Amino acid sequence: MDQEIRKKGIGGSEVAAILGLDTFSSPYKVWLNKTGRESSAVDNKYTQAGLILESAVAEFFELRTKYRIIKTSAVQKTFQNPKFEFAIGTPDRIYIANRKVGKGVLECKTTQYVYDDIPEKWFIQLQWYLGILGLMYGSVAWLEHGLDFKFKEYEFDRTFFEFMIESVNKFWAENIIKDVPPEPINSEDIKLMYRKHTEGLTIEATPELIGVHSELSAVKAAIKELEKKESDLTEAIKVVMRDAEAVVTGERPLFTWRTAKSSQQFDKDRFKADQPELFEKYQKEVEGSRRFLIK
Repeated sequence: MDQEIRKKGIGGSEVAAILGLDTFSSPYKVWLNKTGRESSAVDNKYTQAGLILESAVAEFFELRTKYRIIKTSAVQKTFQNPKFEFAIGTPDRIYIANRKVGKGVLECKTTQYVYDDIPEKWFIQLQWYLGILGLMYGSVAWLEHGLDFKFKEYEFDRTFFEFMIESVNKFWAENIIKDVPPEPINSEDIKLMYRKHTEGLTIEATPELIGVHSELSAVKAAIKELEKKESDLTEAIKVVMRDAEAVVTGERPLFTWRTAKSSQQFDKDRFKADQPELFEKYQKEVEGSRRFLIK
């Protein structure tokens, strides 16, 4: 049942994308997923670790804060806002904090980054769940590199939740219900919208684009010059080093030039020559991608 509900609403992990505040997603990508055109499901070592370590983060949170996590909340349940049915959420945990009225939402995260403050996406997700459940406080807890535990507590921001509801309601009504794609906000959206160029189609450059062309050409020329300088300096150092593994000043190394360990590589050319029929059997056509060039 929960899976069916998720298909019919906007969850906390999607709100930041709709607001244009998710580095890895966008309103268009959410639209593709919600209309069944593409799946946003990701299954890799990071998502698997996040799922497994969720319980560990919750346990860290209990130990550090002395708050009580409601054990039954570990079984994920999808909630719907009674007023806005498109507003759904699956909080990680529900807990009870000392000296606070009612219950709170706990979001558990794992990351390879070091954060002094939480990403906007996490804050948005927490506020979305608080608004859906009608709760007044919550926390985001996270584990960095599987070792360093941190958490932050927040109160429910009603004004911000109303802003989110208004924005998501518009997206739901105009884009999902009417099945109209939202405007692209980045080049990734464009590549998904237009996987191939239209043969013979050109657009006339505006004065603004002509200015961008000049500026971008100058930037690329500067980069090329710096890369040439980097190459010359590196070459000069290598000539001096000869067979030395490092250049040091006192105890501090300035440069190293060590031989990498040997590795095994597949000899494609030899395989093609020795086994041409088998080589041909395992060939597959790879769709070409659009390539951006400055002329």
